[in-house]
Amino acid sequence: MSAVIRAFLFDLDNTLYPVASGLVAAGDVRITDYIAGRLKLPRDEADALRVRTWREYGATARGLAVEFGLDPAEMYAYAIDTLDPRPYLQPAPKLAAMLHALPAPSYVLTNASARYAGKVLEALGIAACITEVFDISVGGYVSKPDPAPYHNALARLRVAPQTVVFVDDTPHNLRPAQELGMKTVLVGEGPCEEADACVPDLLDLPAAIGRLEPAALTCSR
Repeated sequence: MSAVIRAFLFDLDNTLYPVASGLVAAGDVRITDYIAGRLKLPRDEADALRVRTWREYGATARGLAVEFGLDPAEMYAYAIDTLDPRPYLQPAPKLAAMLHALPAPSYVLTNASARYAGKVLEALGIAACITEVFDISVGGYVSKPDPAPYHNALARLRVAPQTVVFVDDTPHNLRPAQELGMKTVLVGEGPCEEADACVPDLLDLPAAIGRLEPAALTCSR
């Protein structure tokens, strides 16, 4: 019996817009500036700490909270919430049309803040396409790939995981979703072993839906 798609759950950064935009890199610079100032570190050490904590914890803010007791909200307020995405992103009418045409509502699950996510969605011209944003604060600043944000999103969605399609550009973020029973789609050129389907471009998502297992997924609209 085919599963019914009840929700599409999207990552935000480098998933709903291309890596080449430079927006994430701009945020990284601001995070490094925050670490350098807050912990009184040389900038090269601060940048190395940013990268390490991102890799080990899924989000630098989470790593700084665990290892240094820093308030994650403070880092987001300084480095991310004040970042203007408009110089890096353009309205994406094709993306908006694709999201509107999907067979179920679209949501965002992000390690960023809701304020930043809202500005990104507005800059892309797709805010009206997204039903709700589940940001880093929803799970108490515990970040993907920890299972907690996925459980929290499912609780808010009130749907079975088997009815959710999760879309992300980072392979290790797909694994917890897959273990919960979600169908997963990797965006970009990463290895496809971690995903049920892979698309080089997010606009290819509708074609990928039919390649998911089970082969035939019905829609809820």
